[in-house]
Amino acid sequence: MSFLAPLFLVGLAAVAVPIFVHLIQRERRNVIEFPSLMFIQRIPFQSVERRRIHNWWLLLLRLAALALIVAAFARPFLKVDPVAAAARATGAREVVILLDRSASMGYGNHWARAQDEARKVVGGMSGDDRATLVLFDDGPEEAVRATADRGSLTAAIAAAKVSSGATRFAPALRLAQSKLSMSDRSRKQAYLISDFQKSGWARQEEIHLPDGATMTPVSVAELETSDLAVASVSLARAAFSGQDRVTITAGLINRGSTPVAKRPVQLDIDGRTVASRDVTIPANGTGSVTFDAVTVSENNVRASIRAGTDTLPANNNFYFVLSPGRPVSVLVLQNDSADRSSSVYLTTVLGLSTAPRFTTDVAAASRVTPGQLDGRSLVVVNDAALSSATADLLRAFVERGGGVFLALGDRNPAGSDWPLLPGSLGSPVDRMAMRGGTFGYLDYSSPIFDEFKDRRNGNFANMRCLKYRTLTPAPTDHVLARFDDGAAALVERRVGSGRVIAFTSTIDGSWNDAPKHGMYLPLMHRLAQYLAQFDQPTAWQTVGRMLDISTPVAALVREGQAGAGGTGRVRGARAVVMSPAGEQTSLGEGAAPTVALSEQGFYSVRLTGAGDRRPFEVAVNLDPAESDLASMPPAEFLAGATGGGTITPGGTSLDQPELTPADIEKKQAIWWFLLVAGLVALLAESILSNRLSRRSGFNLFGSDAGSRA
Repeated sequence: MSFLAPLFLVGLAAVAVPIFVHLIQRERRNVIEFPSLMFIQRIPFQSVERRRIHNWWLLLLRLAALALIVAAFARPFLKVDPVAAAARATGAREVVILLDRSASMGYGNHWARAQDEARKVVGGMSGDDRATLVLFDDGPEEAVRATADRGSLTAAIAAAKVSSGATRFAPALRLAQSKLSMSDRSRKQAYLISDFQKSGWARQEEIHLPDGATMTPVSVAELETSDLAVASVSLARAAFSGQDRVTITAGLINRGSTPVAKRPVQLDIDGRTVASRDVTIPANGTGSVTFDAVTVSENNVRASIRAGTDTLPANNNFYFVLSPGRPVSVLVLQNDSADRSSSVYLTTVLGLSTAPRFTTDVAAASRVTPGQLDGRSLVVVNDAALSSATADLLRAFVERGGGVFLALGDRNPAGSDWPLLPGSLGSPVDRMAMRGGTFGYLDYSSPIFDEFKDRRNGNFANMRCLKYRTLTPAPTDHVLARFDDGAAALVERRVGSGRVIAFTSTIDGSWNDAPKHGMYLPLMHRLAQYLAQFDQPTAWQTVGRMLDISTPVAALVREGQAGAGGTGRVRGARAVVMSPAGEQTSLGEGAAPTVALSEQGFYSVRLTGAGDRRPFEVAVNLDPAESDLASMPPAEFLAGATGGGTITPGGTSLDQPELTPADIEKKQAIWWFLLVAGLVALLAESILSNRLSRRSGFNLFGSDAGSRA
């Protein structure tokens, strides 16, 4: 028992006043004579040594009333351990333990403290209680389903480890809501054990637990933290003597209140330290380290930046992959009688691109050999008639994943039944008398035009086409653009793993003013990237992303084709994925599967039968938000999670964390019961006193001699 205002207990001393006064009262021996009383009969003096109490019950009622009122003003409360109290209460409990295992819990001793708190919750379970252990980071995992076996719960807590995932509270809270809602037990409790990172509650959404369910937050966060993190890596590429040179710059963040002085930062490539620099970063500041350029001659080279170690060692490492810049190889096929100038506009604009770089070769359509298609990603048929052999080569090229762009002028590229032609080709339409037609429809959902949704990025309103071919697409073809009269301008067809787009006009300016228009360059760049299926290679990914295995498989197959005369199939390839922890996953034929990137480090993708060829590497790093250790007070978090109140509209009651004595006393309100009991005691004392006073001459404190005046 404790008291909120213990000084009021001093008032308990007042209960001794009436006893003290009556028990030590003495009658005077020296009598003072008054003349006015001299004729009154003299009564002999009788000595009263001590008073005697006649009615103990009446005295105890008076004392109890006074003590109860004083105690009520002192505001008493009971200090009770919530886990122990729950265990002593009547009825079995349904308990959900939400244990945060995100990467930020690896800071200092946060994880060890969190495990200890989880064990305390398990230790407070009674025989009929059952608990569910949920481990969560960016997603929840039910480690132990509802059980009364405290041994299995304790073992699961001990076996749990900090993950590389980011902190996300909402999915875990929703799982707790589901578990408690399905329970048939009257007492439902959830315990949230975490460092309460602010970044983990980015979305403000209310979680409604079932009626009567309580949630107790347990924070293991520290008021002040210090941490140095490698936040990013930038790669600057340059060509030197025909080789790709990369300058690597690492960005670092100091999230501590003290400066970091001369911290060594290392660059490792293929497991070997190639350079080291010292860095000094002010308190709560940023810094960077730039290393000398390195030559990259092989694909998929592992590299990492290491900045020593501290209280959160995971974010001191940053992983990335180095590969030489891969240009997109383009082959332009033109009619045998056409001169080289007919393709000069196209080759010029493609040569101006730097990301990606395009290498362009021009050849006659009638003299194409299989070797000319090796290593190509895109073939442009510039108003050329193809031989049957060339048409068959292009068909096989597209089925393997290549791209073909058809510029339709006066000549038909192949027969009407050529499977690469997206639709039925008709006669030309001459709109010279109307100063040409313009684009009346563009499919902005296509990757080719999505950048131009914003008119500030340019528009095609003034691009005029004086002449174009009619093209009737098949039902399975996709119309990307139409002229203002509704005629198809750009039509896409998918064949095998590749793509074909037909433009019903020319690209040399003979039928339109496109090469003179400012949008010609970005349009041709986007068309070439889309048809070549070029994805800007990413040097690293973030934990929590999904990896589409078709991307690395296609890259590995392309490398095999480049070195094996164009042999190999993307769809038939079998891949084996190895995680940073060494776990292998075999992926067979069929639809391209995905792999969750759940660990920090390098994932390796190999093709079966690829021999000693270097695997495709995917570098994975922590979510940058996990390095921001700023935490929310648990009470603030719960208020945000439940719409700003301790009781949600759904009726959920939440026990506030770290309750102050005033909070505990307010919840218990023992003073009210004491005050009511004191008033009842006074009422009972009054009734009993009135009854006893009816007796003649009765005095609670009577004389031993029985004398009365």
